[in-house]
Amino acid sequence: MTMALWKSIRPYLSAAIRFFHISYIEAKAQHHGARLGVLWGPLSSLCFVVMLSLIFHHSESMPQGDFFLYVFVGYILWSFIAETITGSTDIIQKRLDFAVHNGLSVPGLFGKILVDRLFSYGLNLVSLALVAIVFFHDKLGASLVLFLPFALMIVAASFFGAYLVNIITILFPDTRTLFQVGVRFLFFASPVFWSANEVTGGVRGLLTTYNPVSYFLSMARQTMGIQVFNPSDWLIALAVTAAICAAGTLAYLGSRNFIRNLK
Repeated sequence: MTMALWKSIRPYLSAAIRFFHISYIEAKAQHHGARLGVLWGPLSSLCFVVMLSLIFHHSESMPQGDFFLYVFVGYILWSFIAETITGSTDIIQKRLDFAVHNGLSVPGLFGKILVDRLFSYGLNLVSLALVAIVFFHDKLGASLVLFLPFALMIVAASFFGAYLVNIITILFPDTRTLFQVGVRFLFFASPVFWSANEVTGGVRGLLTTYNPVSYFLSMARQTMGIQVFNPSDWLIALAVTAAICAAGTLAYLGSRNFIRNLK
């Protein structure tokens, strides 16, 4: 039974390792000549988070250090979400040669792009972990067990959501600009650098309640012990993830007639 399971998942693990290696090579090429290389990614995120936490911290109810960690966790997840949307508007249109050269199917191509996003997110997570261990070790605890279900949800939502975004831009090319503008708006409309816990009503209250991104940000902070575990946040995020996966699956099944499978 164990051997059969291993044989079934081994090809996927091998492909994932190969894709991560390619992602590393591509990231390294982007910083060719720089001594720090791929480390510039997490360093730039860290610097931006420091700036956000210094400028937008205004509440005495949350110490400066806690607010920095709050923004750090939220920002690196936001970067992953934003790249899922803006980086998926032209995958099929522009990455056909790469897919053909590597013998990838359409799902395989989107899996490779997902690995690229996970590589960047992983580097930011390592930076976050180092900062948390050194300065916020008291925050780390049993809540970290929540990271696995959280990771599974964002991976699934990112994979299927990326295909859905790409199909929409193929059918309606003008939506590419709308997605880019929408993501910029969504950054300010999501509790990345403002605290949802301090919202009691008004526009921010509506955004906290009806913006799906806020629930994923809340889950990320709950895994770090920054926010108290709230089952309703997880259930809503799970429902959103299921809806994205269903929509992405339907988009794939409905597009196979005009999206040529590459393998």
